[in-house]
Amino acid sequence: MPTTSTVRQILSDSQQGLLPYLHHQLATEEFAQFRSQFVFHAEESSTDVNSGDRTSELQTAPLISLKFTIIVDSHISADDATILALEFQEKIDCCLVKWSQKNKQLFSSVTQIKGSFGRLEEVRYHGGFLPGFSIERQFRLHYKTSVTATDNSSFSGNELYKPGEIVPESGLYELTGPRGGNKGQEVTATKGEPFPPTPDSGMYYKLVTLTKHKNS
Repeated sequence: MPTTSTVRQILSDSQQGLLPYLHHQLATEEFAQFRSQFVFHAEESSTDVNSGDRTSELQTAPLISLKFTIIVDSHISADDATILALEFQEKIDCCLVKWSQKNKQLFSSVTQIKGSFGRLEEVRYHGGFLPGFSIERQFRLHYKTSVTATDNSSFSGNELYKPGEIVPESGLYELTGPRGGNKGQEVTATKGEPFPPTPDSGMYYKLVTLTKHKNS
């Protein structure tokens, strides 16, 4: 059974995902005075990688953008409509912070929310146009995942490596010519170190056997 990705759990999980949470909040009594809808997309994303012996920890921070449309009564003044929209924005920001503080999959809670605030105008709402505001909120979600290193048994060993390239796996490597012919010379190379110079130009290194570890 496929494993649900971390980002999918954070955004769409029915119990603690951001999108179901927002849909639920907009249907509560607290937001009863507002007629609103929203869409979301990711503006960008960055990932920092911290590597260990067998696993790598990925700390990812996508920039999430939520675009809300809020409809106001055409009979109220422009000032009152703007205040109403500001109240809506404030409530949404509070919801985002509360959700992030409770979500245990996040590396840290939301600490900064930015965005744009449109003017009172005719906005698209459920296929039509009504007086209202477009409000955009942007924030980063910081979460981490772990990636287990691939087992050495899956290492093909058919690749050719030039002198100076970084050794991918510790083991015994043979010297080969440009067409792959064995030169009858072998060297022991250590993972993470550069391959040594070859006796002649145009020669490469090819894996013969991996170094066996005591606990393998």
